[in-house]
Amino acid sequence: MRLRVWALLGVLAVCGGLGSRPFAVPPAYAQAPAAGAPAAPPANPTATSKAELDRQYDAAFQEMLQKPADLDVLFKFAAIASQTGDLEGAISALERMLLINANLPRVRLELGVLYYRLNSYEVARTYLEGALQSPSVPPDVRNRAEQFLAQIVNQAKPSQFHGEAFVGFRYQSNANLGPATSAVRLFGQAANLNQQAIGSPDWGAVSTLQVRHTYDFGTQDKATLETFFTGYANRQFTQSAANVWLLDLTTGPRFQVFNGTFEDMTVKPLLAAGAIWVNDTYYYASYGGGVEVNTLLSDRLRNVSTAVWRRHENTDTAYLPTNSLFRGTEYTFNTVFPFQLTPIVSLFGSGSAQRFMSDLAPWQSYTLWGIGGGMTFRFGDPVLKTGLPWIVSLTASEQWWHYDAPDVTVDPTAYRDQTDFILNLTLAVPFDERTTFSVSGGRFVRNATLPNYAFENNNVMFGVSWRF
Repeated sequence: MRLRVWALLGVLAVCGGLGSRPFAVPPAYAQAPAAGAPAAPPANPTATSKAELDRQYDAAFQEMLQKPADLDVLFKFAAIASQTGDLEGAISALERMLLINANLPRVRLELGVLYYRLNSYEVARTYLEGALQSPSVPPDVRNRAEQFLAQIVNQAKPSQFHGEAFVGFRYQSNANLGPATSAVRLFGQAANLNQQAIGSPDWGAVSTLQVRHTYDFGTQDKATLETFFTGYANRQFTQSAANVWLLDLTTGPRFQVFNGTFEDMTVKPLLAAGAIWVNDTYYYASYGGGVEVNTLLSDRLRNVSTAVWRRHENTDTAYLPTNSLFRGTEYTFNTVFPFQLTPIVSLFGSGSAQRFMSDLAPWQSYTLWGIGGGMTFRFGDPVLKTGLPWIVSLTASEQWWHYDAPDVTVDPTAYRDQTDFILNLTLAVPFDERTTFSVSGGRFVRNATLPNYAFENNNVMFGVSWRF
């Protein structure tokens, strides 16, 4: 049982971060709107590549030069310009439309959205209010204008709450993360597990809650106090040993540094605390601290690096009588490089290092190294016609573990080394600006020098998330 608990927590630690949805990918940190902000619709849902976008942009621009007073031509150019990132060009075309016909509430809405994306909130407010004042404003235009106006009001408040909740179901081919066969090692000898310990498939319910609070101090260094809370729950239908509950909280001030040297570089010292339950039994509480450095390296490339230490306080229970052997200190470093390749394609690369030092059991102390990467592709809604982009995300990572000493209860002469390969593919389908349906598939393969720890697990998960 002790081995299975350790494996379960290892999977949580490497699948996108503790508490986050396992299919989540690193966010686009550069110029990202606050959580809860209504999303702008894709300007041209048919564009599928940078070359195609560039071709459409050039053709629309030439057509606009030939027909400078044609409203349809102007709106088409504005849509394509917005998707290629030429927000100023899109604004210019839309404002020209208002000079030709001032009674165009949808155009005023799109201007408000574009200025909102440029963080020009007062100008955005003017256009959004103008859209609402039109006597012929369509209901969908009214709804979106009111959502953006509400968000602009929230942006002015020093204290803000945002969050996201997810509820879904997941099938796993190896829910208890058991070995494929019963043949294992025990005290250096060949042994056989009972049938219940071998890998077994199962369905389960998965839910997450992520809440972010920021408080703006209103200083020149853009200092804010940021607090993140994460809750995670996994309830299996039959494999109750794989039930996991998690609570985690980090908080700390973020402030800008080296202003003038870097366009945007912030530092955030942080405190962290959390607790985990396995099979509805307390596993450990943790506390610690660290620092995050967030740097804009270019207009399309950013780096986010975090160094954190955590103290794990494990205590023995009736269900886990040797749990105290896992008490120790963990040191973790993560770095990620999100890159906006085109307006519709983003990439990321990541690296990680971790050192865990057990107080009582050197055979539970380990060093871990990891690398990862992925891509996100946005494309126009082909079915629901919501005007919001569908998103396909692919992530992959590889991790290498080395334990400091042999575990005498398994094999007193063999060191434990293992390699993890994790692959995830996700499709996200928004119903509206706040509600998204997601379906994902993944594969987790662990190779190990000891058969006790090797396993494979394929999974499929689907569910709905709601931003607030």
